[in-house]
Amino acid sequence: MKKILILGASYSLLPLIRAAKRLGYRTAAASIPGDYPGFAAADESCYADITDPEQVLKAAASVGADGIALCSMDIGLRSQGYVNSRLSLRGPSWETVQKCTDKYEMKKAFQCAGVHTSAFEKIYNEKDLERACARLRFPLIIKAVDQMGSRGVFKCETREEVFSYYKETQKATHKEYCILEEFLEGTMFGVEAMVENKKPVYILPVGNDLHRGNPPFPVGHYVPWEKEAELKEKIHAEVYKVMDALGADNCPMDFDMMLKDGEIYVIEATVRAGATALAELVGIHYGIDYYEAIVKLAMGEPVRELFVREPWQRTANITRILEAQKEGTVAYFTADFPDDENVVELSFNIHPGDRVRRMKNGRDRIGQVIIKGQNVLECRERLEKLQKEIHVEVKP
Repeated sequence: MKKILILGASYSLLPLIRAAKRLGYRTAAASIPGDYPGFAAADESCYADITDPEQVLKAAASVGADGIALCSMDIGLRSQGYVNSRLSLRGPSWETVQKCTDKYEMKKAFQCAGVHTSAFEKIYNEKDLERACARLRFPLIIKAVDQMGSRGVFKCETREEVFSYYKETQKATHKEYCILEEFLEGTMFGVEAMVENKKPVYILPVGNDLHRGNPPFPVGHYVPWEKEAELKEKIHAEVYKVMDALGADNCPMDFDMMLKDGEIYVIEATVRAGATALAELVGIHYGIDYYEAIVKLAMGEPVRELFVREPWQRTANITRILEAQKEGTVAYFTADFPDDENVVELSFNIHPGDRVRRMKNGRDRIGQVIIKGQNVLECRERLEKLQKEIHVEVKP
């Protein structure tokens, strides 16, 4: 029986572990010690800090892993690439993940490959910041290069805001530098894709529902995106250029893109499935288990045929993070799962007594909803109706 090493043992990795077991693989979950549900779900466990490539290499060798996989998070991505390269396993390489886990290296690779992206500068100190403010056009966005999502990332309208947020960005990063880039104002959307033997097996534009934070970030996704057909050629062209820039192969891919004045820009890209229930969204849309596709790809099984679906055969669906309306301690919450086959998931990751806060980034979620339907409008109507039945009491 072939064995797959799953990087992580938290709740978010359970679908991947279960998918691997359904496919007949022996599973090993790697994580630091703790009461993580993945340890109980997997066939065996091994303790390792998944941010440490050498520890993960030893774990992979000790369990005799034939493949290695993760999903929905950057933590562990460097270790995955390192082990793949050292043990000749299938998936993203060490060179690829180094670019994906450093936003400066990523932007530099984009620039060299002709990817349509915003102008940027590398920042080591306040002198660099001063020069960059003079060269770049406002509004600007300052970013920690080694953080996932919106952590250490701030939109700046003025020079004063740039210098103020620079201090916050430096607190969030483990690097000596950050980047400052021109902020693209347009329609933000995502793209999910998968690459097999250097060719994409599918490319799926995804609509975003944004939380108006600083900067705005997705709290929900939906398919089909209303501009998919109109912009297909331009989106595909950028996806191919990013694949070449990163050297991505035999892996899922997740993109943040922007539509501005009729042109497509790539904000960021990485070689894993997206977070915020994007794996579920892709699976529902194509009528497959996307976690199984991730496992099959890592283990050398073909996946291209899984995604052969005509547009009329695909399923519209929408995902949405649930958030607390105020900061405090959860007293209780109520939400009965409705007797409706179109409500795919309604789940919570809070318990009475937990501390919650108003949403500042994706980590402040208290649960999630996934709904399918004949079209996106129908999904939204179901979502609005369901949200009225969810009650979360928070004490200050």
